[in-house]
Amino acid sequence: MSGFRVLGISWIGVGSDSYDGTLALFRDILGLEVETSVERQAILKTAAGQQVEVFGREGPGKVRNTPPAIGFEVDDLDAARDALIAGGVELVGEPGSWDSHRWQYFRTPDGFMMSIKTSSGGPT
Repeated sequence: MSGFRVLGISWIGVGSDSYDGTLALFRDILGLEVETSVERQAILKTAAGQQVEVFGREGPGKVRNTPPAIGFEVDDLDAARDALIAGGVELVGEPGSWDSHRWQYFRTPDGFMMSIKTSSGGPT
């Protein structure tokens, strides 16, 4: 045992060749708040305060954060799924479930696989 526990996601970096579409997905469809945005690089926050940073230009930030694999904990999977569909986001497969978890995979504008997820016990 290492003596510490991972409590959640603090920050996620996403390198994107489709910056505008990726920013719109996180901001307009998933509802993340833009904390700061400069030179095709934006930091967005979840309601719990975790950060997603989108890198839309060449450089070490974009190179080090491509591709990501992210699952977003949501409070209502069906409503989030409906928002993805309404936003024209490609869903991958049908919603899945196991134990107290439900999820739905989707693709970002760059084609990366991500998911939305609910857990009866909160984020896991």
